[in-house]
Amino acid sequence: MRVSAHAENPLERVAMAVGMVPSPLFDSYVALMMARTIMAGVSLGVFDALAERPDDAAGVARRCELDPKGADILLTALHALGYVRVHDGRYENARETERWLAPGAPRPLRDWTGRFGYDMWEAFGQLEHSVRTGESQRMHEMADDDPYWERYMRGLFELSRLNGDIVARQIGARDPRRLLDLAGGHGGYAMALCRRHPELRATVIELEGGARIGRRIVEENGFSDRIEHRVGDLFELDLGTGHDLATAFSIVHHFEPEQNVALLERARAALRPGGTMAVLELERPPEGKAGTQLGTLTGLLFYVTSNARTYTADEMCDWLRAAGFSGVCTRRDPRTESTVLVLGTA
Repeated sequence: MRVSAHAENPLERVAMAVGMVPSPLFDSYVALMMARTIMAGVSLGVFDALAERPDDAAGVARRCELDPKGADILLTALHALGYVRVHDGRYENARETERWLAPGAPRPLRDWTGRFGYDMWEAFGQLEHSVRTGESQRMHEMADDDPYWERYMRGLFELSRLNGDIVARQIGARDPRRLLDLAGGHGGYAMALCRRHPELRATVIELEGGARIGRRIVEENGFSDRIEHRVGDLFELDLGTGHDLATAFSIVHHFEPEQNVALLERARAALRPGGTMAVLELERPPEGKAGTQLGTLTGLLFYVTSNARTYTADEMCDWLRAAGFSGVCTRRDPRTESTVLVLGTA
């Protein structure tokens, strides 16, 4: 899926067709304003207020403790973006807002958009500095009690709810009983696998900052009797033995290739013979091929936040083979855009 400018009338369609539309203006200036406007709708409580009841701009301003003029202009912009509707002078949430951003949304992105999104906004503000110098924010080195960890874990948990059940089906493991989840702090994927396999018990390996929040999320979702968190370094902690399934989701992009081979060797040693290794990552396109917006831009974000990079599916397959796994293969699902699942057998 691609974010791009769309014509709103026949004249604009003609202008786009003949190359008269200044695309950089929309891809940069307009896009940044769109993003921040939607983020504000969440963080200022506008969508929450409209979920309680429709209201005019003055009413929303009073209920959300906003400047009346600012509320009016913000709602006008959200209307233009399609996130609110107007009926008889009163605003109400649009269907997309109800689905993703309003309280009680079935597949919420509220923490991601209205909280963690601001961290990512600030991170991208350092893009030019990072590309010039190679310096990054080293976000995983935050203090264990830094409030960042809660925004981070809850944002990632929301993303895991978008594809967790799909990925659990893709893995296709047969009746696994023991799961080793490497750096799965929020517990979202472990919970998805536990839902699919009623006898499964999971051990999540995570840093203290992530584990502290992950335990809360797991308890809130009723899985604390089946999922435990162990705190430690992935390359030093005893991972145990005899696991049926090991997962490394959205973590190998943080390491260099030789580190990833070493990590996968440790995971193989922790698996029983015949156990399954599953690696899930945003995919870097092969050399010379254009990648997706989501995959390539997130790869740039990884670089800014932790000096990381994404890898191609072939690179990840090579690591599993080098680590001693057999039957290495890849799986993709159109519903999980830009991601690839790499599987191997111990």
